[in-house]
Amino acid sequence: MKAKDAPGSKREVSYGENRSFRGLEDFAIRRRLRPAQQMLKELSHQNPAKNFEVLELGCGFLGRNLTQLSKDYANIRFTGVDLSVSKDVSGIQLIEDDISTWKPSHEYDAVLSLAVVEHLSNPQGHFDLIATCLKDDGLAGLTTPGPQAHLALDVLSRLGVFDRSEILDHKLYLTERGTRLLAKNSGLLVQEFRTFSLGMNQWILLRNS
Repeated sequence: MKAKDAPGSKREVSYGENRSFRGLEDFAIRRRLRPAQQMLKELSHQNPAKNFEVLELGCGFLGRNLTQLSKDYANIRFTGVDLSVSKDVSGIQLIEDDISTWKPSHEYDAVLSLAVVEHLSNPQGHFDLIATCLKDDGLAGLTTPGPQAHLALDVLSRLGVFDRSEILDHKLYLTERGTRLLAKNSGLLVQEFRTFSLGMNQWILLRNS
C-alpha cells in the first residue's frame, strides 16, 4: 500500500450525483467496467439456468455500472449501495447507506468494487465487507488505480479532464503486495491480478480462500 496526503473530510455525496461524465473520464469509467463484464459473463455461462445476485459497493448516485450490466444479463439481479442514490432508476435495486458501516442482509454470488477503495481510509474494512457479502463459491471484482497513476491523475485533474475533487479525495494507492495482504487478512484469495489502461489501473479478481 502507498498512502498519500489527502483531505481528511468525509465525502457527503455519491459519485455522479452533482455532475455528468464526458470525454476521457467517461471512457475511463467504461474501460474499468470491461473486466467486470467478463467476470459476470463467465459466471453466467457456468450456470446459465441460475438466477444470480450481484452487489456493487459504492455504485454511484445513478448506479450507472449496474444499469449497463443489467442490459446484458436478464438472469442477474443487481443491487448497489452508496451514500446517496437516485429514486428514479429502474431495473436495479439501489440502497442508500454508507458502505463503511453498512451490513448486508444476505450473501451475493458476485461483488463489485470499482474505483472505490482508493477513497476509503480503512481499506482492510472494505475487504472485510467484500468477504462478508460474498457466498462461499462467489467471485469479487475490484478495480483501483496503482501508485504510478497518481502523477498522471493529478495532472489530468488540474487540466480539468478528471474531476479535481475526486482525485484529491484519494486516500491511498494499492500496490499488488498490499492488495494481496489485505485480501489474505480478510480470508480472500487473489485469483487474478493484472493492470490495464497503460498500467495505470488494476483489476483484482477475488474469491474465498
